[in-house]
Amino acid sequence: MSSGLPDGSKIKLIVTDLDGTLLNNGGKVSERTKEVIKKILKKYPDLHFVIATGRTRQATTYVREVLDINNRPKTEYLYSNGCVVFDSNNNIIYENTLPLDYVLKFHELMQKDPKSLYCYTYGDDIIAFDEMFAKEVYRLLKENVTLMTVEDHINKVKSGEMTNINKVSYVGFFASPETLAQLEELRKEYNLEKAQYDSYIVEYMPHGTNKGTGLAQLIKNLNISKEEVVAFGDGGNDIELFQNVGWPIAVENANEILKPYAKYITKSNEEDGVADVLEKIFLKDEIEN
Repeated sequence: MSSGLPDGSKIKLIVTDLDGTLLNNGGKVSERTKEVIKKILKKYPDLHFVIATGRTRQATTYVREVLDINNRPKTEYLYSNGCVVFDSNNNIIYENTLPLDYVLKFHELMQKDPKSLYCYTYGDDIIAFDEMFAKEVYRLLKENVTLMTVEDHINKVKSGEMTNINKVSYVGFFASPETLAQLEELRKEYNLEKAQYDSYIVEYMPHGTNKGTGLAQLIKNLNISKEEVVAFGDGGNDIELFQNVGWPIAVENANEILKPYAKYITKSNEEDGVADVLEKIFLKDEIEN
Protein backbone atom coordinates (compact mmCIF):
# COMPACT_ATOMS: atom_id res chain seq x y z
CA MET A 1 0.00 0.00 0.00
CA SER A 2 1.30 3.44 -0.91
CA SER A 3 2.23 5.46 2.13
CA GLY A 4 -0.48 7.84 3.26
CA LEU A 5 -3.37 6.06 1.54
CA PRO A 6 -6.24 4.14 3.17
CA ASP A 7 -7.04 0.43 3.05
CA GLY A 8 -9.59 0.08 0.25
CA SER A 9 -11.55 -2.58 2.12
CA LYS A 10 -12.39 0.02 4.80
CA ILE A 11 -13.68 2.68 2.39
CA LYS A 12 -17.43 2.84 1.78
CA LEU A 13 -17.73 5.93 -0.43
CA ILE A 14 -15.74 7.70 -3.15
CA VAL A 15 -16.70 11.30 -3.95
CA THR A 16 -15.10 13.26 -6.77
CA ASP A 17 -15.25 16.65 -8.40
CA LEU A 18 -15.41 16.69 -12.21
CA ASP A 19 -13.78 19.68 -13.92
CA GLY A 20 -10.04 19.76 -13.38
CA THR A 21 -10.20 16.57 -11.31
CA LEU A 22 -11.87 13.49 -12.81
CA LEU A 23 -12.04 15.08 -16.28
CA ASN A 24 -9.01 16.02 -18.37
CA ASN A 25 -8.49 19.52 -19.73
CA GLY A 26 -10.68 18.65 -22.70
CA GLY A 27 -13.57 17.94 -20.34
CA LYS A 28 -13.44 14.20 -21.08
CA VAL A 29 -13.10 10.99 -19.06
CA SER A 30 -9.92 9.24 -20.20
CA GLU A 31 -9.97 5.57 -21.19
CA ARG A 32 -7.78 4.69 -18.22
CA THR A 33 -10.03 6.51 -15.76
CA LYS A 34 -13.11 4.85 -17.24
CA GLU A 35 -11.61 1.36 -17.01
CA VAL A 36 -10.23 1.80 -13.48
CA ILE A 37 -13.56 3.03 -12.10
CA LYS A 38 -15.47 0.25 -13.85
CA LYS A 39 -13.10 -2.36 -12.37
CA ILE A 40 -13.42 -0.94 -8.88
CA LEU A 41 -17.22 -0.72 -8.93
CA LYS A 42 -17.41 -4.29 -10.21
CA LYS A 43 -15.00 -5.54 -7.54
CA TYR A 44 -16.75 -3.58 -4.76
CA PRO A 45 -20.51 -3.61 -5.56
CA ASP A 46 -21.36 -2.08 -2.16
CA LEU A 47 -19.04 0.89 -2.68
CA HIS A 48 -20.82 4.23 -3.15
CA PHE A 49 -19.59 6.42 -6.01
CA VAL A 50 -20.60 10.08 -5.80
CA ILE A 51 -20.16 12.95 -8.25
CA ALA A 52 -19.83 16.36 -6.54
CA THR A 53 -19.90 19.31 -8.91
CA GLY A 54 -20.96 22.88 -9.41
CA ARG A 55 -22.90 21.73 -12.47
CA THR A 56 -26.52 20.66 -12.69
CA ARG A 57 -27.63 17.06 -13.29
CA GLN A 58 -28.22 17.77 -16.99
CA ALA A 59 -24.57 18.77 -17.51
CA THR A 60 -23.22 15.49 -16.08
CA THR A 61 -25.08 13.23 -18.53
CA TYR A 62 -21.94 12.54 -20.57
CA VAL A 63 -19.90 11.52 -17.53
CA ARG A 64 -22.60 9.25 -16.15
CA GLU A 65 -23.02 7.54 -19.51
CA VAL A 66 -19.28 7.04 -20.08
CA LEU A 67 -18.85 5.52 -16.61
CA ASP A 68 -22.03 3.46 -17.07
CA ILE A 69 -23.41 4.52 -13.68
CA ASN A 70 -26.83 5.88 -14.67
CA ASN A 71 -28.66 2.82 -13.37
CA ARG A 72 -26.11 1.62 -10.84
CA PRO A 73 -27.29 1.36 -7.22
CA LYS A 74 -25.19 3.26 -4.66
CA THR A 75 -24.38 6.06 -7.10
CA GLU A 76 -25.38 9.43 -5.68
CA TYR A 77 -24.87 13.03 -6.79
CA LEU A 78 -24.14 16.45 -5.27
CA TYR A 79 -25.12 19.14 -7.77
CA SER A 80 -24.78 22.94 -7.84
CA ASN A 81 -22.00 22.81 -5.24
CA GLY A 82 -24.11 20.86 -2.77
CA CYS A 83 -27.37 22.79 -3.20
CA VAL A 84 -29.10 19.62 -4.41
CA VAL A 85 -28.34 16.03 -3.37
CA PHE A 86 -29.80 13.09 -5.29
CA ASP A 87 -29.87 9.44 -4.26
CA SER A 88 -29.17 6.64 -6.75
CA ASN A 89 -32.85 6.60 -7.77
CA ASN A 90 -32.74 10.29 -8.73
CA ASN A 91 -34.81 11.30 -5.72
CA ILE A 92 -33.87 14.58 -4.02
CA ILE A 93 -32.78 13.86 -0.46
CA TYR A 94 -31.58 17.40 0.29
CA GLU A 95 -32.08 20.80 -1.35
CA ASN A 96 -31.37 24.39 -0.40
CA THR A 97 -32.65 27.48 -2.19
CA LEU A 98 -32.01 31.22 -2.24
CA PRO A 99 -34.42 33.60 -0.45
CA LEU A 100 -36.80 35.00 -3.06
CA ASP A 101 -36.46 38.58 -1.86
CA TYR A 102 -32.70 38.23 -2.39
CA VAL A 103 -33.30 37.04 -5.96
CA LEU A 104 -35.39 40.13 -6.68
CA LYS A 105 -32.81 42.48 -5.12
CA PHE A 106 -30.04 40.81 -7.16
CA HIS A 107 -32.04 41.43 -10.34
CA GLU A 108 -32.50 45.07 -9.36
CA LEU A 109 -28.78 45.61 -8.83
CA MET A 110 -27.73 43.90 -12.05
CA GLN A 111 -30.22 45.86 -14.14
CA LYS A 112 -28.39 49.06 -13.18
CA ASP A 113 -25.27 47.73 -14.95
CA PRO A 114 -25.82 47.33 -18.74
CA LYS A 115 -22.77 45.06 -19.11
CA SER A 116 -23.85 42.59 -16.45
CA LEU A 117 -24.00 38.89 -17.36
CA TYR A 118 -25.63 36.52 -14.91
CA CYS A 119 -27.84 33.46 -14.60
CA TYR A 120 -29.77 31.48 -12.01
CA THR A 121 -29.65 27.74 -11.41
CA TYR A 122 -33.15 26.35 -11.07
CA GLY A 123 -33.13 22.57 -10.57
CA ASP A 124 -31.79 21.06 -13.80
CA ASP A 125 -32.05 24.35 -15.71
CA ILE A 126 -29.98 27.47 -16.07
CA ILE A 127 -32.08 30.63 -16.46
CA ALA A 128 -30.20 33.26 -18.51
CA PHE A 129 -31.16 36.69 -19.83
CA ASP A 130 -28.60 37.32 -22.59
CA GLU A 131 -28.67 35.19 -25.74
CA MET A 132 -24.92 35.16 -26.40
CA PHE A 133 -24.19 34.36 -22.75
CA ALA A 134 -26.76 31.54 -22.83
CA LYS A 135 -25.11 30.02 -25.92
CA GLU A 136 -21.68 30.22 -24.29
CA VAL A 137 -22.88 28.51 -21.10
CA TYR A 138 -24.32 25.69 -23.19
CA ARG A 139 -21.18 25.39 -25.34
CA LEU A 140 -18.79 25.25 -22.41
CA LEU A 141 -20.78 23.29 -19.85
CA LYS A 142 -23.52 21.54 -21.84
CA GLU A 143 -26.01 22.97 -19.39
CA ASN A 144 -29.69 23.10 -20.27
CA VAL A 145 -30.19 26.88 -20.67
CA THR A 146 -33.57 28.60 -20.79
CA LEU A 147 -33.53 32.14 -22.20
CA MET A 148 -35.97 34.47 -20.47
CA THR A 149 -36.58 38.20 -20.11
CA VAL A 150 -35.78 39.70 -16.74
CA GLU A 151 -39.36 40.93 -16.42
CA ASP A 152 -40.79 37.48 -17.09
CA HIS A 153 -38.48 35.89 -14.53
CA ILE A 154 -39.33 38.48 -11.88
CA ASN A 155 -43.04 37.89 -12.47
CA LYS A 156 -42.61 34.12 -12.15
CA VAL A 157 -40.68 34.55 -8.89
CA LYS A 158 -43.27 36.93 -7.45
CA SER A 159 -46.18 34.67 -8.45
CA GLY A 160 -44.58 31.62 -6.84
CA GLU A 161 -44.24 29.80 -10.15
CA MET A 162 -40.44 29.76 -9.90
CA THR A 163 -39.26 29.46 -6.30
CA ASN A 164 -36.63 26.71 -6.06
CA ILE A 165 -33.66 28.79 -7.19
CA ASN A 166 -30.48 27.13 -5.97
CA LYS A 167 -27.77 29.63 -6.84
CA VAL A 168 -26.88 32.69 -8.90
CA SER A 169 -23.75 33.03 -11.06
CA TYR A 170 -22.31 36.13 -12.68
CA VAL A 171 -19.30 37.22 -14.72
CA GLY A 172 -17.43 39.66 -12.52
CA PHE A 173 -15.14 40.72 -15.37
CA PHE A 174 -17.95 42.67 -17.05
CA ALA A 175 -19.47 44.21 -13.93
CA SER A 176 -18.46 47.68 -12.73
CA PRO A 177 -16.54 48.04 -9.43
CA GLU A 178 -19.61 49.73 -7.94
CA THR A 179 -21.84 46.80 -8.91
CA LEU A 180 -19.35 44.27 -7.53
CA ALA A 181 -19.20 46.12 -4.21
CA GLN A 182 -23.00 46.29 -3.97
CA LEU A 183 -23.34 42.59 -4.81
CA GLU A 184 -20.90 41.70 -2.07
CA GLU A 185 -22.79 43.85 0.44
CA LEU A 186 -26.04 42.15 -0.56
CA ARG A 187 -24.40 38.74 -0.14
CA LYS A 188 -23.29 39.66 3.37
CA GLU A 189 -26.76 40.96 4.22
CA TYR A 190 -28.19 37.50 3.46
CA ASN A 191 -25.14 35.63 4.77
CA LEU A 192 -24.78 33.66 1.53
CA GLU A 193 -21.96 31.32 0.55
CA LYS A 194 -19.55 32.39 -2.19
CA ALA A 195 -17.60 30.37 -4.75
CA GLN A 196 -15.26 31.85 -7.34
CA TYR A 197 -13.76 30.31 -10.48
CA ASP A 198 -11.01 31.48 -12.82
CA SER A 199 -10.91 34.83 -10.98
CA TYR A 200 -14.05 36.18 -12.70
CA ILE A 201 -16.94 33.68 -12.43
CA VAL A 202 -18.67 34.19 -9.07
CA GLU A 203 -21.50 32.16 -7.53
CA TYR A 204 -23.68 32.88 -4.51
CA MET A 205 -25.49 30.04 -2.75
CA PRO A 206 -27.78 29.69 0.28
CA HIS A 207 -26.22 30.05 3.72
CA GLY A 208 -24.56 26.86 4.92
CA THR A 209 -24.55 25.31 1.45
CA ASN A 210 -21.43 23.85 -0.13
CA LYS A 211 -20.12 20.47 -1.25
CA GLY A 212 -19.15 19.66 2.33
CA THR A 213 -22.58 20.24 3.84
CA GLY A 214 -24.18 18.37 0.94
CA LEU A 215 -21.90 15.40 1.53
CA ALA A 216 -22.51 15.54 5.28
CA GLN A 217 -26.25 15.23 4.63
CA LEU A 218 -25.64 12.31 2.28
CA ILE A 219 -23.36 10.23 4.49
CA LYS A 220 -25.64 10.83 7.46
CA ASN A 221 -28.48 9.46 5.34
CA LEU A 222 -26.31 6.46 4.36
CA ASN A 223 -24.98 5.90 7.89
CA ILE A 224 -21.38 6.24 6.69
CA SER A 225 -18.67 7.92 8.78
CA LYS A 226 -16.34 10.55 7.31
CA GLU A 227 -13.38 8.25 7.99
CA GLU A 228 -14.87 5.83 5.43
CA VAL A 229 -14.87 8.42 2.64
CA VAL A 230 -12.24 9.28 0.01
CA ALA A 231 -12.65 12.62 -1.80
CA PHE A 232 -10.95 14.11 -4.86
CA GLY A 233 -10.87 17.79 -5.80
CA ASP A 234 -8.95 20.65 -7.36
CA GLY A 235 -10.60 23.95 -6.46
CA GLY A 236 -11.43 26.32 -3.65
CA ASN A 237 -15.01 25.07 -3.70
CA ASP A 238 -13.66 21.66 -2.63
CA ILE A 239 -12.27 22.91 0.69
CA GLU A 240 -15.44 22.16 2.68
CA LEU A 241 -15.69 18.81 0.91
CA PHE A 242 -12.18 17.94 2.11
CA GLN A 243 -13.04 19.07 5.64
CA ASN A 244 -15.91 16.58 5.78
CA VAL A 245 -14.05 13.42 4.75
CA GLY A 246 -11.38 11.24 6.29
CA TRP A 247 -9.27 10.95 3.14
CA PRO A 248 -9.09 14.19 1.12
CA ILE A 249 -6.92 13.84 -2.01
CA ALA A 250 -5.99 16.74 -4.30
CA VAL A 251 -4.80 16.44 -7.88
CA GLU A 252 -1.39 17.96 -8.60
CA ASN A 253 -2.93 20.76 -10.67
CA ALA A 254 -5.19 21.83 -7.78
CA ASN A 255 -5.43 25.42 -6.66
CA GLU A 256 -2.76 26.05 -4.03
CA ILE A 257 -5.47 27.18 -1.60
CA LEU A 258 -6.84 23.61 -1.52
CA LYS A 259 -3.63 21.61 -1.11
CA PRO A 260 -3.12 22.27 2.64
CA TYR A 261 -6.44 20.49 3.27
CA ALA A 262 -5.33 17.33 1.44
CA LYS A 263 -3.80 14.27 3.06
CA TYR A 264 -2.34 13.16 -0.26
CA ILE A 265 -1.45 14.82 -3.57
CA THR A 266 -1.89 12.62 -6.65
CA LYS A 267 -0.89 13.26 -10.25
CA SER A 268 -2.63 15.93 -12.32
CA ASN A 269 -5.97 15.49 -14.06
CA GLU A 270 -4.09 15.30 -17.38
CA GLU A 271 -2.08 12.36 -15.99
CA ASP A 272 -5.16 10.46 -14.72
CA GLY A 273 -4.40 11.38 -11.13
CA VAL A 274 -7.73 10.11 -9.78
CA ALA A 275 -7.39 6.77 -11.57
CA ASP A 276 -3.78 6.45 -10.43
CA VAL A 277 -4.56 6.73 -6.73
CA LEU A 278 -7.79 4.69 -6.98
CA GLU A 279 -5.71 1.84 -8.38
CA LYS A 280 -3.33 2.09 -5.44
CA ILE A 281 -6.20 2.03 -2.94
CA PHE A 282 -8.60 -0.49 -4.46
CA LEU A 283 -6.67 -2.51 -7.06
CA LYS A 284 -3.32 -2.94 -5.32
CA ASP A 285 -3.29 -6.71 -5.91
CA GLU A 286 -3.65 -6.24 -9.67
CA ILE A 287 -0.88 -3.61 -9.68
CA GLU A 288 1.50 -5.79 -7.68
CA ASN A 289 0.85 -8.76 -9.94
